[in-house]
This record gives sequence, structure tokens and C-alpha cells, in this order.
Amino acid sequence: MIKSWLRDTAVSRALLIFIILRLFFSGWAILMNLISPVPTTPDETLRPYLGEPQLSEEAAGLLLGPWQRFDTQHYLRIARQGYANEADSVFPPLYPWLVRGVSTLLGGSATARIAAALLISNLATLGLFIALHKFVTAELGAESATRTLIYLALFPTGFFLFSAYTESLFLLLALGSFWAGRNGRFWLAGTLGFLAASTRLTGWVLVIPLLYEEVRKKREEGGEKKEGSFFSSLPALFAPRSSLLAAALPGIALVLFMVYRWWLGLPPLNVIYEQYWYQTTSLPGRDIFTAVSTLCCGGAARSNEPIQLTFDLLCTLLLLGTTYAAFRRLGAAYGLYSLMLLFFMLLPTSPVKPLYSFSRYTLAFFPTFMLLGLWGKRPLLNRLILYPSLALTLFFSGQFVIWGWVA
Repeated sequence: MIKSWLRDTAVSRALLIFIILRLFFSGWAILMNLISPVPTTPDETLRPYLGEPQLSEEAAGLLLGPWQRFDTQHYLRIARQGYANEADSVFPPLYPWLVRGVSTLLGGSATARIAAALLISNLATLGLFIALHKFVTAELGAESATRTLIYLALFPTGFFLFSAYTESLFLLLALGSFWAGRNGRFWLAGTLGFLAASTRLTGWVLVIPLLYEEVRKKREEGGEKKEGSFFSSLPALFAPRSSLLAAALPGIALVLFMVYRWWLGLPPLNVIYEQYWYQTTSLPGRDIFTAVSTLCCGGAARSNEPIQLTFDLLCTLLLLGTTYAAFRRLGAAYGLYSLMLLFFMLLPTSPVKPLYSFSRYTLAFFPTFMLLGLWGKRPLLNRLILYPSLALTLFFSGQFVIWGWVA
């Protein structure tokens, strides 16, 4: 059974890439810790462990300690004490709840929590790699699928897929939801979308491509094979269909999270974002101009992070271009997913940290990597994608390990 499983192209290639990169990032983290050891003196400004003990000794210090960084500590604190701290309440509960459950089985210690967090995210990464290769093979062919997988895994912020972050779990669930919707399995799509929205707030945008796929399916059942206009087919949605409720499940997950926060007595999300994360809602894209002002005119926002800010800006421009291309080359469902995700990423603005984490959020745009996988069949473009990615992967992952901000 295992041999036949490994003979599957998607499984074998995904497993090979996963093992190589998992070993590489572990070894690279150990090396960076030896070259530039993290101080063991507490400093909640520069190294906010948020109440978790710093793992710095023996095997746990080498293998687990380098991944106790930034948002990971918020997830671990939620796993430990729920939403007792208001700042943590912007993070939906699925991932920290899973961490709590698995860590309890492992003994419930601080070491067990970070081990559980890494175990969950890495299993999700392996599942994502397999699913992505299978999905893209069905849509674009095996060669494009392999390139898509490599470009995602080696993207400069791709190491977050191997960290104790929600990137891999969210992307696995979002891709699964989208794939199921494409195949007309709307209850599976809605359930996976519900879980995606319970992992990341932006998961609710899956409602839009799922509704589009529902309209497309309805029109095909009626004998209309041409795609036509999405809006011209909206009347079909008024027909009583249980799949409509299924398509709405990602949005229902967001509503339930809001109700849960209210039941806990937490302030509204906009208050939390403004007070703790220095973000308010504005016209989409305002942060782009703030970033350009810093880079070109000597502005103050993120002026101490020129490399990270430049890359965040380049990622934003990449997403704008590939969202347009997704409509034209991949189809409306892909374009709608990317457009809605990008729109709600561009709504927050901050005079202090414009485009914060955009390079990490780029990982969620699987249509972008599918397009790169298509275009990468040209040898020159393939090299232009891979060479900078490899160099920046080394830099950003090293920065992350020594508590340098990346995304």
C-alpha cells in the first residue's frame, strides 16, 4: 500500500520537497542560532515570548526554540489561556485549539505546545503540497504542477509553511474548499471553507468563488455551457438549493467568531486592530502610497526595514498583476478568489507599518503560483523566479530565527 502510494507522482514529489526543505530549515535554524545566539535575558519589546518559557537548552533548544517567534507566541498563548489577552482576539481559534488538544496528548508542557504547533503546521504543509500538485495537474498539467509547488515552497516567505503559523493549514483548507467547489461538491467545499475561515479571518472570502461555482453548476445543469456573465446568472441563486447554504458556510464561520468574541466580552475587532496592531480601515491601497513615500521620498514608516518593505511592495504589485491575469488565463473563480482576498488585505492602513506581512500573505494566493508555474516553462523566467527566491529565502529565514522581523 505504501509503495503504491509513493508511486503517485504528486505524493512522491511533494514528499521529496517537504523532506528536503524541512531538514534544510531545521539545519539552517540551528546554524543561525550557533552563529548569532538569541539572548536569554527577557525583553518583551525585542523578543516577546508572551509568557512562554524560552527554550534554549538541549534538543528542545536546538529543534524547537528557533520557532518560538512573533505570531507563534500569540497562538501558544491562546492555546494556554484562551482569549484572556485582548490583543490575541484577532486570531480565529481553530489552530490554537488544535495546538491545545495535541499538546495535551503530549503532556501539556511548554515544549509540548510548540512541538504540537509545529507538528500540525508541518502535517498541513505536507498535505498542502500533495493537494496542490494534484489540483494543478488536473487544471494545468503535471509539469506546471511541479513548478507551482517548487515556486510556492521556495518563495522567500515559504519557510512560514514550516513554522508554527497558520499559513499551511489555511492554504490547505482554502485550496481544498476551492477544489471541491470546482467539482460541484458544495457541502465539502463549504465545510472546508468554514474551517479555513476559522483559521484566518480572510477565509470568509471563499463565499464568493463558491457562489460563482454554484451559479456555473446551475447553468450547466440547465444546458448552458458558456460561462457568460456572473451577474446575469445571479437569479439562479434564488432557487431553493441546499448547496447555497453550503457555499455560505465560510461567512457563517466569521459571524460565529464575532458572536463568540462578543460572548467573551471582547471589544470589536476594529478597536483591537487600532489599539494593539496600529491599523485602521481606509481606502484600499492607501498603504501602497505610504510605502512608496518611505522608499522614494524618505518617509518614516518602516524606514528601518527597507528590504522587507521593498519586498512587501513588490509582492503587492505581483498580486495586483496576477489577480488580473487569473481572470484572463485561469477563469473567473480564480480571479474572484484573488480579487476578494487582495481587496480585504488592502483595506487596513497604518501610518506606522504599511503593507505589513504582505509577503507572507502572498502564500495564500495559489492562483498566483499557478500562473508562475505556467510562465516558468520558459527557462529564463524560471531562473528569474528561482534564483532571487533562493537568496531571499536564506536571508528572511535567517532573520526570523534571530528575532528579526520578516512578515
